[in-house]
Amino acid sequence: MKYLQVIRGIRDNAPDLFEKIKRLPKKARTAKKYGGKGNQLLTYFRKGKLQKFFMVDKSKSEEVDLIRAAGWLEAETKTPREKLPPDFYDKLGKNKQAFTFATTEEDVEFKAQRGGSDSTIQVLKFLMAVRDFRQYTEAQEAYLKRVMNRLEEGAFPKQTSKTVLKALAKESKTGQPNPLKVLALLQNNIPEEFLESHVAENAAHVAGPREVILSEYLIGEAEQ
Repeated sequence: MKYLQVIRGIRDNAPDLFEKIKRLPKKARTAKKYGGKGNQLLTYFRKGKLQKFFMVDKSKSEEVDLIRAAGWLEAETKTPREKLPPDFYDKLGKNKQAFTFATTEEDVEFKAQRGGSDSTIQVLKFLMAVRDFRQYTEAQEAYLKRVMNRLEEGAFPKQTSKTVLKALAKESKTGQPNPLKVLALLQNNIPEEFLESHVAENAAHVAGPREVILSEYLIGEAEQ
């Protein structure tokens, strides 16, 4: 909702800027200082209606969810634009490789119509073990069902599934997991927008060319 309000504010109060953003060419790129340690590159990709973000540091590229990506992209109007460092294309290549690998897996997963990555399957198995808890309210039962449905449809980024699995595994170490704590973990680690039906529908349509939409190079303090 925060970023939707920002977009609507630009649309209503700065129509020229809104039009400029709409007409940004694909493969747009920029750079800024971000105050962290180490240089990183964030790239936004699209394949059909499937959209993913990948972040790479020196060598390792990982998928990040929309909210984290938006946080890194966020800037003030006076934030200075920096020059792209020489290793921009090397980092972009690593993000491309990661995106290609991820979408190749997605093609196979969606054709199977169920299941998903190993972490997604493990989360589903975990939730199936606690779904028949008698003390759930109707709302809690409905929420758990929605989460399981979205997992089966492949609506969550892999990083989100991995984060959820890690939290669930930690909870289960203490013995039999508390179903109510499991629900709380899901609510804390799964953004609400991932549970909306249109997200799952978009994720399920992966036909089309792989495209780089935009990239932002984040220049860290230690490597300027």
